[in-house]
Amino acid sequence: MKSIDHPYFGHLEVPPVDGTEVIWEGTAALGSSEVEIQLWADPGCGLDAGELDAFATHLDHLPALDTAARAAIRKNLEQDRYFIDHHADELDDVEVIKHLTREANGEAISVDAFTAAMHPVGIGLWHLIGEEEARIVMDYTIDAAASDELLAVKVARDGAVVSVDWES
Repeated sequence: MKSIDHPYFGHLEVPPVDGTEVIWEGTAALGSSEVEIQLWADPGCGLDAGELDAFATHLDHLPALDTAARAAIRKNLEQDRYFIDHHADELDDVEVIKHLTREANGEAISVDAFTAAMHPVGIGLWHLIGEEEARIVMDYTIDAAASDELLAVKVARDGAVVSVDWES
């Protein structure tokens, strides 16, 4: 299907060029953050109503998706603290790191405190593109103004977390 009218996303059309493009943009409130959302599509794939319905359901239940993503981030950071330690060393003059360091009271910044301080900055919805399992990518940062490094939480259509990847 080259175009579709969807109850959540409105009128969508497959991009006419040879390449993946954003076909819808929006925002959503998540806690105290405003998160940018982009729906990507590939001209060779058409549009699938079931896939779009699954995205809409996840966006309607964004707090639950955020909870699952943060649990995966926490588990990832418990296994490897380097993301935390890197930010503590490189961004020691940034207010959020100063605050976490004070709270740690001479100890290493805790995984729980660091995870709680991270905030989502973007959500990519990948319509039938790339890895079959990872359809939703939620990008989390500790401070978007001070660092372009983030943890990308990749989520399957059913809401299961597939991976947590350090990206910049």
